[in-house]
Amino acid sequence: MEATVDTPKTPLLRRFKLKTDNIIPIVVIFLTAISIVMVYSMRGNIVLQHLKHLLFAFAGMFIVYQIDYRKLGVFAPFFLFLAAALLIFTMLSQAVRGVTIFGRDVQTFYFIGFLIIFYISNYIARQYHSHGELTTSNVRFLFLLLGAFCAGIATMNMSTAIILFITGIVIFFVGGFKLKDISGMIGIVAAILLLAVIVVANMSDENKAKIGRMATFINRWEYYITKDNHDGYGDQMILARSAIARSGFNPAGPGKGVIKNRLPEKETDYAFASLFEETGIVVGVLVLLSYLIIFYRARKIAKEATGTFGRLLAFGIGFWFTCQALVHIGVNCELLPTTGQTLPFISSGGTSLLVSGCAMGMLLNIGKVSYLESQKEDPFEMLRQ
Repeated sequence: MEATVDTPKTPLLRRFKLKTDNIIPIVVIFLTAISIVMVYSMRGNIVLQHLKHLLFAFAGMFIVYQIDYRKLGVFAPFFLFLAAALLIFTMLSQAVRGVTIFGRDVQTFYFIGFLIIFYISNYIARQYHSHGELTTSNVRFLFLLLGAFCAGIATMNMSTAIILFITGIVIFFVGGFKLKDISGMIGIVAAILLLAVIVVANMSDENKAKIGRMATFINRWEYYITKDNHDGYGDQMILARSAIARSGFNPAGPGKGVIKNRLPEKETDYAFASLFEETGIVVGVLVLLSYLIIFYRARKIAKEATGTFGRLLAFGIGFWFTCQALVHIGVNCELLPTTGQTLPFISSGGTSLLVSGCAMGMLLNIGKVSYLESQKEDPFEMLRQ
């Protein structure tokens, strides 16, 4: 009689149990809830549009979660071609950070980064599966591929290129590249970047204007190092730091921020500073911890993944996603020079939210595949739950 009381409850509980990481969805919901309050406070007239973008993000996360990432591996070469096409169209476009479609600017760099991470992870896994090791030609090919994409992106958005390059290097390291090869890659890129900085720094203002975003990047670095703001490149950082310093444990409250009204892109590039001014240090620390938790859970999913592809892809997505967030927060706190990075799941913007949702969906799918594979290996696991 006692056994019949508890038995009917078990199938119902299992029906609502995720077959993947349970923490990441909770963190994502928390961040999106914060974003709704933040966007409404910053620009109430776009909150409905922001809600629509969030809906697309969750739809993307759900759809990608349902698709076995290993089956998508077949399309890795197509994803590389798509990334190259997007980069070319972006470089030819008149939009600052993307392409214009039906009169709307679409930021393509998030798509490109996601596709490149997927391709690199899949390529390394296929080489190990086919040959058992990575050859020198494999290493050179991946380095040239990553360098070419980062160089193209750098002409329009240097910070995004740096984040993608660092993520690629991390994937190489986790994927078993020799330390001397990785050191050589970093040395080559550092030398090229240093040479470019020296050349641009010695250009006239007229010639600097011709190279656009590269000159802006260098001018912002000059302010960060010298604190000389005669050209106004430090205005954004000064305002963001002031918004954070003004709040602390005595925040202004939602909708009552003052400095945020002078911040450009307050709901995108400076979302953390605007949010901090109105909600204070407690919410700010919780937001920071949320991204660190996502990275920790991604690392856990990577360790439990079945196969090299899942391990590299999970770690790459987790690092790339968290790195964007930390760069955004670092810029807002004036720990880093000004960049154009959004805060994932908090900043407004349809493209960044959609890609973030798809990235989390793929991360959760890797966890689901690992869970299902573990059930096959241990057929009695379900009986023990």
